Amino acid sequence: MTKLVLIGYVAPLAVLVVATLLIRDMIPPNRILGFRTEDTLSDPELWYPANRFMGRCLAVAAIVSLAFNLALWWAVPEWPLDRIESWTTAGTVIPPFVAILWSVRDYLRPPTLH
Repeated sequence: MTKLVLIGYVAPLAVLVVATLLIRDMIPPNRILGFRTEDTLSDPELWYPANRFMGRCLAVAAIVSLAFNLALWWAVPEWPLDRIESWTTAGTVIPPFVAILWSVRDYLRPPTLH
């Protein structure tokens, strides 16, 4: 049960905290958190917009993860714990993965299309 709580609720909440910090431009260029490329690390004028967008995508993903995991637990309480854990893991991992892909797509778009 502890693993389920960590995966299903603590991890999305941690992503939401980091996303909020990125949206508010509170994380300066660094090599640990954020959208890290040679360009973004060397130019704050690229870092902040790219990470602001990624933060918004990750915030949506974290909320989707939390909602999915809560709905799953409520909708199928009779499922065995191992099945709930695997679905919760997917519900926690897939939305942020999609958010990161969406952020990369936005970053790689030519500037005239933004």
